[in-house]
Amino acid sequence: MTAAPPPFARNRVVFPVLAAVLVLLIALLPPERSLGHIIKVVFVHAALVRVGLLAFAAAGILALLFLAKKSDVLLQWILAVQYTAVLIWALYVISSLVATKLAWGEWIAWNEPRVRASIHVMWFSVISLGLVLWLKNRLFTAVANILVAATTWMLIKGAVLMRHPFDPIGASDSIVYKILFFAIVLVVLGLAVQTVFWLFGNKAIYFQTNQRTQV
Repeated sequence: MTAAPPPFARNRVVFPVLAAVLVLLIALLPPERSLGHIIKVVFVHAALVRVGLLAFAAAGILALLFLAKKSDVLLQWILAVQYTAVLIWALYVISSLVATKLAWGEWIAWNEPRVRASIHVMWFSVISLGLVLWLKNRLFTAVANILVAATTWMLIKGAVLMRHPFDPIGASDSIVYKILFFAIVLVVLGLAVQTVFWLFGNKAIYFQTNQRTQV
């Protein structure tokens, strides 16, 4: 059993419009006193981690719902969100490398717990997705997404911050930075949702969920 995504999700104009708005918001960011224009990369980096955490959480919640109600449609949503979460996290890790290099002069700050936690989430989520696609087992897909969601939040929220500031944007005195950052997060979230809709409507997702319907 399959289901079509909402009508607005099939509108091909939405994604490029959101992407253009994101570029505009980043361009509008004024340089920061100490970081200069590096602040633009930092904002994208911070927005990606927030949306990535939400995406993993959404996949985990959908997986819990699937355990209560075995539904192929739910499984399709789980896979679509899982793909998207891994993609967002990969972009977050890349942005982290760039931000770290520009701000601290090194590509990977191994001595920073948050950085190590992010890398652990990356390999764990990629391996989990690979196993899901290989095994094609509904129960394993649900359990894997629950474990990835729990592990991701535990690692990231539990990581001790050393050089990494706790909440530089929230603690900023600039209302402009706060408004623009909130807008950037919303746009990145919108792009993530559009990606989920596109993947949900992709036949490859149906193939993975319908090959073996047994748990």
